[in-house]
Amino acid sequence: MIATVGVIANPLAGKDIRRLVAEASPTSDMAKVGIVRRAVIGAIEGGAKRVILADDRRGLAMRAIDGLDLDAEMVVLDEPIIDSGHNSERAARRCRDEGAGAVIVLGGDGTHRDVVKGWANAPLVALSTGTNNVFPRQIEATVAGYAAGLVASEQVSLDHAANQAKLIEVDVEGVDKTDMALVDVALVTNSFTASRAVWDASTLKELIAAIAEPATVGLSAIAAAVAPTRRYEGGGVHVSFSGDSPGGTTVRSPIAPGLYVDVDIAKYKRLRLNETVSVSGPGALSFDGERDVALRAGQGAEVKVTSDGPYVIDVEQALLVAATQSSAVTAANPVNTAEKTVEIG
Repeated sequence: MIATVGVIANPLAGKDIRRLVAEASPTSDMAKVGIVRRAVIGAIEGGAKRVILADDRRGLAMRAIDGLDLDAEMVVLDEPIIDSGHNSERAARRCRDEGAGAVIVLGGDGTHRDVVKGWANAPLVALSTGTNNVFPRQIEATVAGYAAGLVASEQVSLDHAANQAKLIEVDVEGVDKTDMALVDVALVTNSFTASRAVWDASTLKELIAAIAEPATVGLSAIAAAVAPTRRYEGGGVHVSFSGDSPGGTTVRSPIAPGLYVDVDIAKYKRLRLNETVSVSGPGALSFDGERDVALRAGQGAEVKVTSDGPYVIDVEQALLVAATQSSAVTAANPVNTAEKTVEIG
């Protein structure tokens, strides 16, 4: 099968209301075009012979590959375009069906959630270009693309380069389909979901976090203040909030870029993998920082952290494995570098 890398860039990531209520900086279209362009170049340098790019109304993909003269096939998907997470979800399914060996995703926690909804065990290179960026990491796209190319061309195996992420599964009473998040699920008092981002900590009722790392920004930072939990550590954290009730513990956490708030915690508990937490409305469920599902009074939901998430390619690890393999081949087959080089296939 031809070595194929998918690229999914969310044009709406990094542009929500937290630019107004916090100190989040916007990520411009031109910045994303440059990131995609560098990722594509890196992927081909890493061994990809075919690159599949998701299209969007702003034409990020077409602008990114314009003028590139590279030895690889470029395919811009012809999926119907709407300005919602369904674009990323459908693009992920197409990447899976087209045999992509790695998918480079540009966005925040919400974008990566959309991708995983389309392809549950996708091999991801997660690039941070959103608002809350707990799941994706900040890394230069040139080498991120190179790592994707190495994995897609099977020069580096996924087993040696990736870690399987956790998943938060949510079953809402009366809804047949299981929903999911990658970082955290919160129940908030405000059931209005049109402005999806959560930035008012006083509305928090319950929080279940799969990742609770202190050096992150978002709702999961609250859980990290009382029960730090690494992204590849088993289990998660359940936090209940005091609201107007006295007692408990107050922590100060960065719930959005440049926005620290005091949060009153009633209690918290570390969760084992697959341990179920029950929550009930009225309110709204927030998935990875964005309100998505309204719960009526008395309507319940079952939430648990599992180990069934996507495979996240560790860029540094992939490049280290490739370099180690190259060194081993060179040591076993010394060559005159003035005359030829050794190619790893």
